[in-house]
Amino acid sequence: MREKLSMAFAISLTVPWLLVLFLNVKLPPHFEALLSGIAIISSAFIISWCAETAEMDIPRSLSLALVAFLAVLPEYAVDIYFAWMAGKLNGSYVHFATANMTGANRLLIGVGWSLVALTAMFKTRKTQVELDEGLRLEIFVLLVATLYSFTIPLKSSIHPIDSVILLSLYALYLYMATKGCREEFPLEGVPRYLSRFPKSLRRTILIVLFVYSGFVIFLSVDAFAEGLISTAKAFGFDEYLMVQWIAPLASESPELVVAIYLVRRLRVSASINALVSSKVNQWTLLIGTLPLVYSLALNSISPLPLDPRQKEELILTSSQSLFGLAVISNLRISLWEALALLTLFLAQFVYEGVEMRLILSAIYVVLSIPILVREKRSVSKILKVL
Repeated sequence: MREKLSMAFAISLTVPWLLVLFLNVKLPPHFEALLSGIAIISSAFIISWCAETAEMDIPRSLSLALVAFLAVLPEYAVDIYFAWMAGKLNGSYVHFATANMTGANRLLIGVGWSLVALTAMFKTRKTQVELDEGLRLEIFVLLVATLYSFTIPLKSSIHPIDSVILLSLYALYLYMATKGCREEFPLEGVPRYLSRFPKSLRRTILIVLFVYSGFVIFLSVDAFAEGLISTAKAFGFDEYLMVQWIAPLASESPELVVAIYLVRRLRVSASINALVSSKVNQWTLLIGTLPLVYSLALNSISPLPLDPRQKEELILTSSQSLFGLAVISNLRISLWEALALLTLFLAQFVYEGVEMRLILSAIYVVLSIPILVREKRSVSKILKVL
């Protein structure tokens, strides 16, 4: 009964925005952003439930990659919208595409990884969490993508050639995932309820829910993105910061909730794996897609330009990614490492300026190097994953 209510509640939360849209009701920008954002979050929960249920009907080795991709679908929708508008409006939205992307990536590691680890330690009464061997593939791909990402600010743009490299890396990740093995866990909650239907009916229900959720996100992303910008202007907020942090909070929240939910069921490795796999998706597929969408909107092959602020944000995001990799390179996260991830993430809000971004970037790199040197045996195993 609780599972039925959860599904009904999630679906019902998408209805107010659809009614506003189809009845052509005019609302203030902040109300449009609120209703469309709620619709996106609700759709993302539905997608997460369906993706976990779909593990029954797809190869287990691909399940986490698929779940991670579907879980960040709202994030893709927002970023692709900004990249498309940047091309259509001659670049005026360019900084929003990278703002949303860097904010989402830093939120995923700084809040997602750290809170999952801290929650797991609280549940198990231990001072560290152990991760499974199956995570080495994600760490390898993320390491290559992170090292490559440091070259992007040097070019002052995300070039279509970057797209080819990053999308190829993502394709390699999917190929290698088909050869991996994952530990199986029983479904719980809504996925368990959906799994009880006969196979043909279950697949039909999942397809309908996937299509419906994707349709809602498609109809909501425009109003959500524009509503955030208009709201920032109306209330005197920084538009860049609004797009960088409020938009990812909405698009990433279902993913973080699902991760915490898995930890509560003591599926710690599965939870961390899903978040790391999501980071791989965002750091390869998402970044690689942006210049392609931008070029498509321009009707010509063109790199997505980066201004000085965006280059600083990208360097900070790459540096944080390197530190996150150093932390999990030995397939463990200690209490102090989890606290460091969270504290350094929060430190960026103490002072907004180029100095703070560069200082934090340096701190991340300086902390990463001795950890990677200390864990050179673990790093060596990661490099042999192919």
